[in-house]
Amino acid sequence: MATASAVAVVGLGVAAWLAGSGPYLAVGDGDPGVVVAVGAPVARLVADFAAAICVGSLAYTVFCTRPRPSGSVGPDAYRELRVASAAAACWMLAALVEVPLSAANAAGLRLGDVLVPEHLIDLMGATEEPRAWLVTTVLAAVTALGAQGTLRWTTSVALLAVAVLAVLPPVVTGHGSADVGHDLALGALILHVPTACVWLGLLFAVLRRRPAPDSSALLRYHRAAVGCWLVLVASGLVLAGVLVPATGWTSGYGLVLIGKATVVLGIGVLGFRLRRRPGWLAWTGAEFAALAGVFAASVDLTHLPLPEFFSRAATTGQVVLGYDLTGPPTLLRLLVDWRPDVVFGPLSVVLAIGYWLLARRAGEWPWSRTLAWLGACLVLLFATSSGFGRYAAAQFSVHLTVHMVLSMLVPALLALGGPLGLLRASAPGLRPRLDVLIGTGPLRFLTHPVPSLLLFAGSPFGLYFTGVFDAAVRFHWAHLAIDCWFLVAGYLFFWPVIGTDPPPRLMPNIARLGVVLAAMPADVVFGAAVVTSHRVLGNGPAAAAMYQGLALPWVPDLHADQRLAGILALVVSELVLLAVLVALLASWDRADLDVPDTLRKDIFEKWHGTNATR
Repeated sequence: MATASAVAVVGLGVAAWLAGSGPYLAVGDGDPGVVVAVGAPVARLVADFAAAICVGSLAYTVFCTRPRPSGSVGPDAYRELRVASAAAACWMLAALVEVPLSAANAAGLRLGDVLVPEHLIDLMGATEEPRAWLVTTVLAAVTALGAQGTLRWTTSVALLAVAVLAVLPPVVTGHGSADVGHDLALGALILHVPTACVWLGLLFAVLRRRPAPDSSALLRYHRAAVGCWLVLVASGLVLAGVLVPATGWTSGYGLVLIGKATVVLGIGVLGFRLRRRPGWLAWTGAEFAALAGVFAASVDLTHLPLPEFFSRAATTGQVVLGYDLTGPPTLLRLLVDWRPDVVFGPLSVVLAIGYWLLARRAGEWPWSRTLAWLGACLVLLFATSSGFGRYAAAQFSVHLTVHMVLSMLVPALLALGGPLGLLRASAPGLRPRLDVLIGTGPLRFLTHPVPSLLLFAGSPFGLYFTGVFDAAVRFHWAHLAIDCWFLVAGYLFFWPVIGTDPPPRLMPNIARLGVVLAAMPADVVFGAAVVTSHRVLGNGPAAAAMYQGLALPWVPDLHADQRLAGILALVVSELVLLAVLVALLASWDRADLDVPDTLRKDIFEKWHGTNATR
């Protein structure tokens, strides 16, 4: 493994040295010198290798080891946490080195000029990539310290989320963050790079541990490798279609991309066949070497200019949104003018298929829950990939309507589906992990009525009446993060209120009713605030400038569109909360309101154990 990694690093350095100043001159930058030209891609590759080992070790801890009943990790997980900590420390150092190197690389300046503090600060303010590497440095440091100091399995889950998040900042500021189709390219990159890290990192863990051929850990790796390969191929096709025009395959970028795709396809085909044979562990060394070469090729692609980048003419809509709009958002266009969301579109399909298969395995599973879950997936797909998702990035009224649907209707239907109960019924091996995870203090706190209500009702105010939306409106990755935030906040609110899955903290019926009634006036206040705000969008100049720059002919008055947005948000939110309120009242026993609480307490104690309510 060390030899394969070293060969990849040296090979990338030689390729960068041979390329010389060509990539910089092609985009109109000056020659930054050999230190930057070679050092920037090499430091990035070292950071990527360290990130993969860190993410893979944490993923092995979370998915391939079982927590003890107390929630602590076992010896295998302890060793993986120490590897993750060491890898995260190396990742932090490489990312810190990459901060000035990426600044010099982006500006075409010598490293000595950039290392002057005033110049470095100015460059970090003018370019996004150095700031991205600084964020990665901080998150990698948090991961290193956390993995070094924890013995809790639930903390490993949180650290895995932090590590995956730390991978993304340099990704969303790279080639796919601008120009035509950048919404598709960014979504594909957000899936592509973390998936590659998981695959290489898990393979590194398997090669170190050499588990028995019939072990469950090896079986999980085989399934994970197949899934990672499918994601890499699908996202790679999207990236190739967006970043490389038809005439660009003979460029340096196109040729490197063809070589990378060939290796990935070969790994998948050969690996799928060889893993079915005895002694396939001997293949894993070659698989690791091939993946290391893929990582080197990926970093080389970030160093090469996109083909025909300056020769392609782009409209304002393509630069800002990634695509053009053909006309006003009529009902027909909202229904049929689809543009797939590369993140939430496939996610909704995978969630629907996975739930359906688990429900069939569970046997007698209530059809109403399946219908609610499939409905949530359908609404999620429709809200993000149909004409609603297409127009949401360009018109505030459609944007706010979609966000109300994502924060209320989709989470309510997901909670009605009872996914945790389905996992317990159809996947007994996950029960220990689910029980430990659901009983954690942070989750108990977040599902408490007061924090969950504040998070649910306060998120729209915190987004639209502060500078957050103004800072985020120009970036597609920020829109994806906001959508994710609303989904999570909504689910944390509706999970204990609806109660299909027993929550970490039992709520009496009257408390559930009170929480819903408390949320309704908050939504009324938000809608009224949007309608009556005297500032465009109630935010700042960047959001107004973006909408004014798009100059949509069917939105001549931004204040009028904002008033429409407030009215639509109010209608959607109150209808969803009213439906939840009616469902709660209908589920109660009319003769004795105490009976449902007693029954729910019995279910709660069977789920969490008799000590859960003490």
